Amino acid sequence: MADISRYPFLRHLRANPTTHVRHLSNGRLVHDGTGQAFWFRPLTAAISEIPIDDREQPLLFHGRTLDFQDVTVQATVTYRVADPGVAAARSTSGSTPRPAPGGPHPSSSSGAC
Repeated sequence: MADISRYPFLRHLRANPTTHVRHLSNGRLVHDGTGQAFWFRPLTAAISEIPIDDREQPLLFHGRTLDFQDVTVQATVTYRVADPGVAAARSTSGSTPRPAPGGPHPSSSSGAC
């Protein structure tokens, strides 16, 4: 995770060396790379972080056999992102440092019930 320091009207981001950071400002690519440190304005910034080190995810499968015995299988999936720039470009969720004032609340619905 990156460290974001707060200052009036500005923020400073310092990323770990194992994180690829992509910073978009008003839809334009401003910073892109591994272990970045930069200043940004939070109201116009969209930041994506992609880990570039090995990640492990444990999985646990439960099942039942034909003779009704419980079976549990444990597994660990290890993965690494090969091209973090492409992964950041395909990511649909960026972290916005602060929501825009007066914007819609994420849990509000626009349709009638």
